[in-house]
Amino acid sequence: MGISGMNEKIGATIYSLARVLLWGFTHLICSYRVSGRASLPTTGPLLIVANHLSWYDPLLLGVVVRRRVWFLTKVELFRWPLVGWLARRTGQIPVQRRGSDRAALQQALLYLREGKAVVIFPEGTVERQEQMLAAHPGAALLALRSGTPVLPFAHQGTRQILRFHGQWRPQVRVKIGRPYLPPSHKG
Repeated sequence: MGISGMNEKIGATIYSLARVLLWGFTHLICSYRVSGRASLPTTGPLLIVANHLSWYDPLLLGVVVRRRVWFLTKVELFRWPLVGWLARRTGQIPVQRRGSDRAALQQALLYLREGKAVVIFPEGTVERQEQMLAAHPGAALLALRSGTPVLPFAHQGTRQILRFHGQWRPQVRVKIGRPYLPPSHKG
């Protein structure tokens, strides 16, 4: 096994361990209901497109989706000591949110060609209200260029997680849509 293969195996082990720990933590701090999980492909390339309401959204998505996923992650998180180490070791994709980050899009396309599940939050940031922001074009670009099935992933209630002025274990609802293929794109 080469260095690349060994790094991938270490990353998979770290991801699996973190997912188990987050599963327990998530069940402690919130209750969640998932609908549509049966439509989630267990193998093959997949572009998961999710709304972004809270810093907890990627953690919840990693718990709910039972296969390994790779996130387009804001580059600032890679500077945090523990979070950055985890992101690098598990192969997450750093993205510059200002302008167009071609390197991040190319890495995401590579992962999709390798049959991986890539997660993108098309809003690009957390909305401070319980509503969605306008989407940036990166998700559509990845869908059209890769021809990969797109899986809509929507949730609500994550803004209340770990906010102690509300209820202790807020109810979070997750809706997983059916995967669909984007229309063919020419030009």
